[in-house]
Amino acid sequence: MVDILVRKKVLKIQERLGMRIGIPYGTKDILADNQKSTIEVLKELYKIGLKSFVLPKELFANISHHSEVYKVRYAELLKIKDEAKRYNIELALRHDSLSSEPDETLRIFTTVASIMDCRGIIIQPNFYSKIMPKDQALKLAVYKINEITTSSGFKTKLGIETTGKTNDVGSLEDVIDIVKRTHSTEAVINWGHLHARERGWLRARTDFGYVIKKLRESIGLNSIHNAYFFFSGVNYGKDGFAGHLPYEKADINLEHMIRESMSAGVKGTLIFEDPNKENFVLKLMDKLADMVR
Repeated sequence: MVDILVRKKVLKIQERLGMRIGIPYGTKDILADNQKSTIEVLKELYKIGLKSFVLPKELFANISHHSEVYKVRYAELLKIKDEAKRYNIELALRHDSLSSEPDETLRIFTTVASIMDCRGIIIQPNFYSKIMPKDQALKLAVYKINEITTSSGFKTKLGIETTGKTNDVGSLEDVIDIVKRTHSTEAVINWGHLHARERGWLRARTDFGYVIKKLRESIGLNSIHNAYFFFSGVNYGKDGFAGHLPYEKADINLEHMIRESMSAGVKGTLIFEDPNKENFVLKLMDKLADMVR
């Protein structure tokens, strides 16, 4: 009975917010690193009413070539896809540490995303940042992303995520620039990363409002009417992002983000990247309910 009430409350929060709420990679007790564990995670998310899940790159770690996806993993991926559809849970893939030779990894993820009907593949555009100056790394990232998204067989969105390191490609302006100059891409706003790369930028509600307004004016209404957000507490230093923190120990304000998003009419998906996983949502459920009234 308690589980039913919790589920109803979490679903109501998402309805009022206008966004699917989810978590990445697994629950507090289960990492989604194989078919069985992934399906268990989806069941747990359904029980508490969460409607989005980010699959970890570890789930596909043993695939070395995109041709193997159909030969070896096809039935497994279809099973996960079918379970997600049954539970009405949106799936996405995320790779947050691409190498400076990302082609084959992106082909693998593109093939997987197509089979699983994922919303998209989320990447951080910093894969050339460590081997060349930032302006050159940005230009080459745009070229590589266009090369991938215009290739035959690309059937999904590529989410370009803001990054947390000060000297990496991936500022708000970089992400907007990349999306404007590429095909089949969308901006993915990682609020914790934006906060960290400017060493504590997002203090006031108007700071969140600035980001949302910048998206709307630079990319268009779809960037906020079908947004994709990550939110987390973060630790940071002189170089920006240094790690995740439990929300209660961080200096970023969730209520500011929620209220500014609702005020601006933001819809889409909100992923909470907290060490406490689904327990974070459950613990904050009453406060979340108050925020979306």
